[in-house]
Amino acid sequence: MILGLLGNPVSISWSELLFNRIFEIEGNRNAYYAINASPHTINRIIDTNISPYAGFNVTAPYKEYILNFATDREPLVWKTGSSNVIKKYSGGYSAFNVDYIGFDFTLKKNNVNLDGKRVGIVGSGGVSKTILYYVLTNSSPEMLDILTTNMEKARERIKGTWQYSNIAIKPYDSADEYDVLINCTPLGMRKTDKDPAPNSKISNKGFLIDLTYQQEETEFMGKAKLFNGRAVNGRDMFFEQARETYRIFFDNYPETSVFERAREDVLNWAGKS
Repeated sequence: MILGLLGNPVSISWSELLFNRIFEIEGNRNAYYAINASPHTINRIIDTNISPYAGFNVTAPYKEYILNFATDREPLVWKTGSSNVIKKYSGGYSAFNVDYIGFDFTLKKNNVNLDGKRVGIVGSGGVSKTILYYVLTNSSPEMLDILTTNMEKARERIKGTWQYSNIAIKPYDSADEYDVLINCTPLGMRKTDKDPAPNSKISNKGFLIDLTYQQEETEFMGKAKLFNGRAVNGRDMFFEQARETYRIFFDNYPETSVFERAREDVLNWAGKS
């Protein structure tokens, strides 16, 4: 089976390395390729009549755009308006969302309860819509803000989808205080990336989640030290998403020993890069 990752850019994604390492340990002929795709060429890349790919992970900036090519969607995709896995079948592509599962796993692993909390979501792209949906359907936050560079665009993107009246949309440079602050932007993937919400604060012992995973600690996560708080990167979310992706493509989870071995190999490689 040939699988792939669609995005732009994809050069620093760990998906290609992780899945090919899993396949290598399993001793099969499956292969996974990261594709730096243009919006003008995606339709040809995924054309079911010519594409050798059985499915794709989908990353920024195509988590919403890819739905133009999906002929079937799981219920979660309809609710979030975002997909990061598509699987080929005889009639086209089915769209899935594993961001939701990965985020849920991260919160539960770190014992984070959002009820009654002041929550800030930094960014308004495809993954932020999923996080927004998760927060609204699994908790009752005291306050819920979306921080973005384009407030009008963000307002239009979520309008009529969720409890719009309960959400405040603010600029990135807002100086509000949050109990839980979540970075959904790409800023943090590279060592030189700055904090996307530099003026935002967290409450004493507040919690920061950076959904990027390439760096062990980002400038955004550094806020935690200033406010006696905690911070985690997106690695738990990434690996849990990968497990769910494997299940979607192969109809069962990878063997735990195989997955953990591949996971450790990827983390060792990342630490030396």
